[in-house]
Amino acid sequence: MITDLILISGFLGSGKTTLLKNLLSLHKGKRIAVIQNEFAPSGVDGKELKLSEDNFKLVEINNGSVFCVCLLSNFIENISTLIEQYNPEIIYLEASGISDPISICELLNKDEISNKVRYAGAWCVVDALNFNKSAAFVQRAKHQVRVADKIILNKADLVDKNQIEKVIEKVKDINPFAVIEQHQFCNVKSTELNQVNEIPNITSEDTRPEEIKTAVYRTTDIISEEKLNVFLKELSSISIRAKGFVRVGVNEFKLFHLTYNNYEIIPLENYTGSCEIIAFGEQMSLRTLRGLFQKTK
Repeated sequence: MITDLILISGFLGSGKTTLLKNLLSLHKGKRIAVIQNEFAPSGVDGKELKLSEDNFKLVEINNGSVFCVCLLSNFIENISTLIEQYNPEIIYLEASGISDPISICELLNKDEISNKVRYAGAWCVVDALNFNKSAAFVQRAKHQVRVADKIILNKADLVDKNQIEKVIEKVKDINPFAVIEQHQFCNVKSTELNQVNEIPNITSEDTRPEEIKTAVYRTTDIISEEKLNVFLKELSSISIRAKGFVRVGVNEFKLFHLTYNNYEIIPLENYTGSCEIIAFGEQMSLRTLRGLFQKTK
């Protein structure tokens, strides 16, 4: 049996993990595997996904893009082992928000896995609130749209009709063939892609984009929720995307997501994982991230 592989892409903070959680909830009774990819050496999204009650197999590939030669052998080894040991019907590959997926078909045509995996299409999550900033900021955001078969226009409730129409127009200019759906919280009702379009013949060297830097800060320090708000407001001035688990009491933890100037803090129950913060930005560094947290906690 050949396993179907479906790509989930979208720029930083668009809602890829939320879409994935919703898709998993619709796959009752199927053997589903998820490969999560992150440029940073640690993956907050994997920890968040594990908090769901859905039954699936998770593989995390961090510290680079699976579309880059630097992780190619690692990706092939992981996907081969996954298929041999778990035999999934479908694999969802959640690509890093700053990866360029143009080479997805070339990657899956490698001899080692071409007889095991069939490319079955791509979902791309577009952040209706921030897509114009992202597309202007980095070419990879456009490439993610270009390879998609279905566009999930997420956060549609946060913008007015005029802005929605402008984003849809821009998306159609990039990819006139994809189906476009508007949603809040990526609340899709079906796992079907309906159609799989041919990926454009564009060459791309997927290396770490120099314009976006990543920092991971791990700490067991307690920060009050009031100070956490202060920290996130200051962080938003230097980071286009951040996420993490933080300790706000002796046995109390919060999950937060920050995208540009907007953030949310989510309470957690029975969380036993590590506390860490991942932040992306043009001037981001561990020293900067750690200094800001220590200053405000």
